[in-house]
Amino acid sequence: MATLPLNALAIGLPAAIAAGAYVNAKFALATDWKTIRHDREWIQRLQSRLKEAGGNCTLWGMFDRVDPSAEFLWFEGRTWTYGEMKIEVKKFAKVLQDNGLGTGDFIAVFTANSPEMVVSILAISRLGAVGALINTNLRGDTFIHCMNVSRAKFIISTPDLTPHVLGDLPHVSLNMGAFDNVTAEVVTQSKVPIKSIDLRAPSYPQITTPPPPRKPSDLSVLIYTSGTTGRPKACAIRNMQTYVTSNPLSIDLDAPGKYLPVRTYSPLPLFHGTGLFTGFSYTLGTGGSICIARKFSSSRFFKDVHDSKATRILYIGELCRYLLASAPSKYDQDHNCIVANGNGLRREIWNEFKERFNIPEIREFYRSTEGIAKFDNFGRAAWGAGKIGFAGPLRRALEEDTFVIRSDPSTGEPIRDPKTGFCIRSKLEEPGEAIGRVKDRGLLTEYLGNEAATEEKLLRDVFKKGDLYHRMGDLVVVDNDGWVRFHDRIGDSFRWKGENVSAGEVRDLICELSNVQDAVVFGVRLKSYDGQAGGAVISLKQNSREEREKLAKSLHRFLRKKGLPAYACPRLVRIAESIGTGVTFKQGKGDEAKKGWAPAEYVGKTETLYWLDGSRYRVLDDGAWESIEAGKAKL
Repeated sequence: MATLPLNALAIGLPAAIAAGAYVNAKFALATDWKTIRHDREWIQRLQSRLKEAGGNCTLWGMFDRVDPSAEFLWFEGRTWTYGEMKIEVKKFAKVLQDNGLGTGDFIAVFTANSPEMVVSILAISRLGAVGALINTNLRGDTFIHCMNVSRAKFIISTPDLTPHVLGDLPHVSLNMGAFDNVTAEVVTQSKVPIKSIDLRAPSYPQITTPPPPRKPSDLSVLIYTSGTTGRPKACAIRNMQTYVTSNPLSIDLDAPGKYLPVRTYSPLPLFHGTGLFTGFSYTLGTGGSICIARKFSSSRFFKDVHDSKATRILYIGELCRYLLASAPSKYDQDHNCIVANGNGLRREIWNEFKERFNIPEIREFYRSTEGIAKFDNFGRAAWGAGKIGFAGPLRRALEEDTFVIRSDPSTGEPIRDPKTGFCIRSKLEEPGEAIGRVKDRGLLTEYLGNEAATEEKLLRDVFKKGDLYHRMGDLVVVDNDGWVRFHDRIGDSFRWKGENVSAGEVRDLICELSNVQDAVVFGVRLKSYDGQAGGAVISLKQNSREEREKLAKSLHRFLRKKGLPAYACPRLVRIAESIGTGVTFKQGKGDEAKKGWAPAEYVGKTETLYWLDGSRYRVLDDGAWESIEAGKAKL
């Protein structure tokens, strides 16, 4: 057998190494393989934990298995170990049991972040019941609607919110010390007496009956949608999803000395998916500590992070933008936080946020309340600004569950092959809707009592007859380098001049301007024009007359220079003092879009209206609006 001379080996080996390095760099094979390995380890871990849980697949079951001496909860300077909190939970579970509540019953929880809310969620889980977690901002008819949808037999509130409870359900007002300065008032609309419970009283016995058996497919809690397109819908969360979101990630387990024990600070409400899953469930799954704030405060945020000794924080939506707009504080970098975990951190402030607050690692995840299929679609940690994950060629070739399919921007519906009738996978660099395969219909999150809304989230006969996928409702793009980035929400695109306009793309470009605090973009129907004209509402960091005029003068030129097509530039612009968000920091796009553009509606208000006259934004006065209304303005 012929052998190569030594000098050939000396030349060939470095060349082979160089070639291998080039292929790896070009196709990110090492990153792909690491992600695939993490995926497999994660699945094995989940299967093992479900087997270990046996017939007690609940939040309580997770909680009950943690070392009782470990610290569990931090709240406003006070701490509780798992063992200390277990006593309080078992006492309150006995209170609920004595009120006739048990396995499968729905119990409404109307509380803000507090030890009382934590105890309520765990006590309900201890009974095998289902907690309906009601948004604390709801009032009047919307509150009653959510209560009716929940099928609740009982309601738990705290003294601060007790006066806002409507209806005639049996009702307890719970206090463990967080509401000592609040006196519960009698609700005039209530037809039953309200019991005040203070668990610090020594008279409360603990529950002694064993926890009832609960399967992964049994319901755990209800979390409500924001209701931006109508009344809130109740997402029926199964025990399986709490286990999925509690399952430790390989990135944490690979470096336990750095990341464990998990100690997370969150001002996000526990009635919201990120707070409950990424905060609460993941804390239980890793045996860590959860540090909660009663509500978000930009001025107090990093002081809390410092005081609680948290090593990671949760964010969502515009929370990071609020923090950047806050006054500098000595706590901005004086803390132990090494990870920021959440979704919705815009690329234009990604690096600024990292640098100002000295947070080395940002993990941008991608999933939602509505379905397990949405968990971990493209990788659990995004290492590039504005990315939601990574899917290189190796992973894409082996992928069996999550895909990106072509979607009609004007209708939001999938584009199907006219010959086969099946959906078409998007190409690289092509926006498409992310979908996740539904392996077990019995484990899918559904909208309680709303089969039609559940069905709208499902897609059948996608790649073959009989298959079933969960629609994410998001347009994403897989770049040539494998990074996956969010593009737009389905329905956020609109047509103008016969062209599709991505509201998210326009919004992101506007927010790159240094003085822009925030912006929302949407389509505006004008009676004398076809399609929808782009409308933008913008808030400024410095909102003086001079700054507004400066923006109006430079905005069109800036957008065009960034490569935005002329048809996509907003035709109408409103500069507002602020853009509202709810407790989950989702922008009030729906509220802004409902407002009109007639200048007469804004007399005496602080907003300033502009319209695009050629290549310059000019003040929208009565004369200009009349011209637009008559279809004479050349928009």
